[in-house]
Amino acid sequence: MHANKILCLHGGGGSGASFQYQTGIQDLIQALPDWDFVFATSPVPGGVWYDDPPGGGKEPTNDPNWANTAINYLDNLIQSEGPFDAILGYSQGVPMSLVYIATGSYNFDKVLLFNGYLPTTHNGLMSVINAYSLYDEDTLIFVAENDYNFYQIGLELKTKFSNYTELVSATAEHALPTTSDSQFQAVVDFLSSSDSSNGGGDGGTDSSQSFRLNIYQGSGLSEMNLIDSRLIQAPTNDQFFKAEIIASE
Repeated sequence: MHANKILCLHGGGGSGASFQYQTGIQDLIQALPDWDFVFATSPVPGGVWYDDPPGGGKEPTNDPNWANTAINYLDNLIQSEGPFDAILGYSQGVPMSLVYIATGSYNFDKVLLFNGYLPTTHNGLMSVINAYSLYDEDTLIFVAENDYNFYQIGLELKTKFSNYTELVSATAEHALPTTSDSQFQAVVDFLSSSDSSNGGGDGGTDSSQSFRLNIYQGSGLSEMNLIDSRLIQAPTNDQFFKAEIIASE
């Protein structure tokens, strides 16, 4: 077991360091001492996760690999800093989160999307997102009514999800909610529920606990790479798990 860990993706033109000190992020860190926030910084010049289309969107891109530089970076970051329980995207970090999840490189238990949008000027990236069908991860979508350039397009995000909670702020503008925002506590509750859900019950003595299953692969015990990670709910009494490797036909 380890502390809950969340991978945070900054907005376009930003960095992990600048995103880390956004007031809403700082408030969230203070409210969730049991969570470890890790801030990624895009390797693409200009602080973007992927470049704009040529001509500023007048000629949409059709390349499904348009964001591969960032995808490879995130793969390596998760290998070195993971495992992670959740991913949090802000602004351009939202479509980057969607593209990364859709590649199937890593499974997150929770997804948080703030002030974001779909990358509709990138036909190739949209094809990656659409091929993933409806995202069924436990997802929180946050938009603000006074985030004038992003509010309406942010409302379109939920069309890609089958399991989501949408929060609408009246005051946050283009930023995460702070403690004074009426939606702040809902964000905290969304993450606080990660290890507390036991499916209800009648108050009896039976209880369950979250266990993290990590799967590694390598040529030897000293050279193992994490290839999958997920939470398992199980009773707190002794449990046995069996793993098999079966060659595909």
